Amino acid sequence: MGYDISFHPIDLRVAQERIAPFLAGHGGDDDLDDLIADAVRQAKVRFRANAWGLGVRKAYTGADFDTFLYIWGRPFFVTADDPATVAETVVRYCDSSLDAVDDLARSQIALIDPALVKHVEPEVSGTLPSDENLAAGFRWKLDLLREASTTIRAGRSTIRNADGDDISAAGALTGNAQFCLVEFLAALLPGWIERGKVWPSELAEQASTEGPLPMSDNAPLLGALTTEFPTLDWEVNWTIRSNYEIGGYAAPDQIAPMRKWLSRNAEALMSVGDRWDDRPYVAKAMIKIDEALALAELTGSAFVEAAEIYIPMQGTMN
Repeated sequence: MGYDISFHPIDLRVAQERIAPFLAGHGGDDDLDDLIADAVRQAKVRFRANAWGLGVRKAYTGADFDTFLYIWGRPFFVTADDPATVAETVVRYCDSSLDAVDDLARSQIALIDPALVKHVEPEVSGTLPSDENLAAGFRWKLDLLREASTTIRAGRSTIRNADGDDISAAGALTGNAQFCLVEFLAALLPGWIERGKVWPSELAEQASTEGPLPMSDNAPLLGALTTEFPTLDWEVNWTIRSNYEIGGYAAPDQIAPMRKWLSRNAEALMSVGDRWDDRPYVAKAMIKIDEALALAELTGSAFVEAAEIYIPMQGTMN
């Protein structure tokens, strides 16, 4: 089965201080309302920014417009050349009001060709749900896992899922906490989209490299959940083993070392693509990995690799 993979800066403070306690059943049911509201705002910003990218694709025929980087790669719509500027631009989108998106997108078109700006209009495909429905979409999984935690604390074993079926509360919590956490965090600080077996831990496993990849298993994402529920069998991975999984993790203090490691081992890692006769494909994936790491470095974030957080064919974009 194919992999829709992504590379994510992770705001560890939000993960450990806000989301993990919520999932554990602490505080009130409305404790994440401010984050939900921000996710809704960013969804609208993202939709508008993506429309500009699609508009450029329609109006511009230059070979230098890389759709798999500018539209189905980086978050929002960013055309800058260097990772630091890419990261700074993503932060500007994350902080942007909906009214300011058009000017920000036009500035990215101007980087391609200033004369192109007047020829591009946003190409809007479909419509976004209402704010209320967007909010419900962001929070229903978090609420379900929160219910699982309170059910376990109450000594009961099952909860009812969205389809109305009774499922194991412990299985729902331990099997989905990390994925749901990263999925929600990606609505607040987005990741980069790629496809295929080109995530960092997989490339490192397949290549002969100088020194180990500075990544570890992803247990830190769970925060205090593992200590609050010590008898549960928590799923922890150091790489992506199957679809809909979170893979390896790099702590905030390992982001700069990881970027240096990737640069030092670039030739060995890109040679993995020789097995498919497609070294440029791996090279482009490594650009995306480094840009995601640049954003993590800029924001003091951690980093994870993931599968199926975004599925472009189903309309879930970054």
